[in-house]
Order: sequence, then structure tokens, then C-alpha cells
Amino acid sequence: VRALADAFYDAMESREDAGDIRRMHGADLAGIRQKLFEYLSGWLGGPHLYRQKYGGVCLTRAHAPFAIGEKERDQWLRCME
Repeated sequence: VRALADAFYDAMESREDAGDIRRMHGADLAGIRQKLFEYLSGWLGGPHLYRQKYGGVCLTRAHAPFAIGEKERDQWLRCME
């Protein structure tokens, strides 16, 4: 799960076609890498690290400050691929 989270953010940093979603994040991705790892750990059936640390999460509310349309969705999917 750690490798998946790291590969996702490595792709986001290196892919020119992911610039829009990269700009939605701060300069330092270390914290968000950790949060994705913790979230995916529980989502994939492992320990609920994110919930233990931060409580529940509403992904819609967490992403509400960002303009996310088809272009951003596709960039996210390419990075996750």
C-alpha cells in the first residue's frame, strides 16, 4: 500500500499531463503521501490508520475546495494507473 501511494504521487510529480492536480497540492507532498497510505490501508481491508488518526473522512467534503472536473479526474486516474 505504501508503494502504491508513493507511485501515485511520484507519477503526479513527474507527469506533465498531471499538472492541474499537482497544483492542487502544496510544495511538499510528504504529508499527503502519508495520508493516502493511511486511507488506502483501511479502504483495502487493512488497519484503519487514517480513521484512528483523524476520524472519519468524507471525500466529497475533503475535496470541496477544489475544482475537479473530467480533466482532473482523468489526470488522477492516469497517475493511479
